[in-house]
Amino acid sequence: MVDKKGDMMTDFEIAKMLEIPLKTLADWKGKKSKRNKLYVFLSKMSLDEAQKIDRRELEIEQNTKFSPNAKWVKLDKSWFFTDLLWSSGNGQRIAVDTIIVVYMSNPDQRNTDVLIDLFGVERLEKVVNKHFDFDDFSKRTKPVALAQIRYGRKKVFRKSSEADLKIDIDKLAKVLKRATQKRIDAIVSRVDKDIVLEAAEKNEFPESFIIEDKVMYSLRKMA
Repeated sequence: MVDKKGDMMTDFEIAKMLEIPLKTLADWKGKKSKRNKLYVFLSKMSLDEAQKIDRRELEIEQNTKFSPNAKWVKLDKSWFFTDLLWSSGNGQRIAVDTIIVVYMSNPDQRNTDVLIDLFGVERLEKVVNKHFDFDDFSKRTKPVALAQIRYGRKKVFRKSSEADLKIDIDKLAKVLKRATQKRIDAIVSRVDKDIVLEAAEKNEFPESFIIEDKVMYSLRKMA
């Protein structure tokens, strides 16, 4: 049997590690997907390397209040700027899809941003695409709803990018110190080069010089 230790991960291995369907991973591979960078990062790593990474280091989607798979929540009307769920009592158990459908049927960017913080962009898009084709009103509302979600996604991505700029430089420096060239390639493909070089310089000489050389080698390959 061929020993695959050190080989780059297959899509199946990535999906299994992240506990997501292969179909979801296929969506991530699209260049317009927000998670494309995460897919590229992982696809350049071996399974052994990936398993050594803290799961939290791979999370680039915004943290939502509820799980993407949540079906029911306890309603808190203070979440929203307007109360569109007037027939439901505060604190009442209510279906997540119902909340999304009601608020996205009357799209207001402020409430849409709240929904994104609660349930995530992908959940909103899934519900809108599923439920907004049943009559003329919903068909007219759907483009507006999706446009607001896309705008909210850009704001989330901007926050995520800002968070990347605030990455723990000392932690990254330690990662670089023990990283293989392959892993440095993957890091450079995901993190701004100036941040990587700043982290490299945190190490003592000559390690810092060696790491910087590996980073520059990665950048030349990507050019």
